[in-house]
Amino acid sequence: MKSLHEVWHDVRCVAVKAAMPLLLSAPLLFPSACKMAPKDNPGDTVAASEFYPPDTAALARQAAKARKNAPVKDSTDIFVVGEGSTRRQLQLLSYPSRRDTLSFGKARHMRVSGSADYGHVVRVSFYVAHGDTLVQRVEEVEPEALQAEATVAKALH
Repeated sequence: MKSLHEVWHDVRCVAVKAAMPLLLSAPLLFPSACKMAPKDNPGDTVAASEFYPPDTAALARQAAKARKNAPVKDSTDIFVVGEGSTRRQLQLLSYPSRRDTLSFGKARHMRVSGSADYGHVVRVSFYVAHGDTLVQRVEEVEPEALQAEATVAKALH
């Protein structure tokens, strides 16, 4: 038979063996923080971009791109004579943007007033017959006169 001391020793060993996993897992169940760790309390923060001046080069690029892609209101009867004009064809560039190019045949008896040379600004009247569109009359227009007309039209509206 075991002595009382041996019995208590066995009980303690069993108790320690049962409590050991609980003691090892207890820190995992209750999180704790280190008091020496730095605190991260930024409060009201401001973006770094607010402290630096704006990038003017990037703003200029964006503005140029917006102007390039912006819709332009071109005239319907005023064009610039293009360099692709020949004896039978008249190449017309839209005015003032010069973005669009149109080619029309010349009528047999085309009336020209002023100079209809390459690069000149002209007012054109068309003759439409049986699905063909021909240039019937070309009249040179001074760009300064067009700008004066535009300012008068804006003043009236």
